[in-house]
Amino acid sequence: MKKLVIFFCALSLCIAIISCGFPGGSISIKHSEYDHYYEMTAKFNSDRTAAVERWLDKELPSGNMSFANTEIDGDIMLDNQATFYIKKSPGFLNIKLDKEKNSDAVYKKIRAVCEGINDVVR
Repeated sequence: MKKLVIFFCALSLCIAIISCGFPGGSISIKHSEYDHYYEMTAKFNSDRTAAVERWLDKELPSGNMSFANTEIDGDIMLDNQATFYIKKSPGFLNIKLDKEKNSDAVYKKIRAVCEGINDVVR
């Protein structure tokens, strides 16, 4: 009986830790470079989502849209004719840019914005 009580206490502690997360959250950012496309995937503390949205609005301005308070899963085109896939939700961001459909200047800009996410989520 004593072993059963210890087991359930340990199980309860594990469940509490998993459900609450760890202090500060974990951060995972992956940049992938291929011949035809560039991709960045970031998983971060959802408390940093507003900061990420402000960063995207500042660095990728578009007169008729904002990244704030949105969940996105699809292709978008900005005023500068940049086209890319974006999936964004609290604590998650994935951007994939087809190099063949965008200019070199757009590629460099998107890559710089994605690399800037590293500092924004920390």
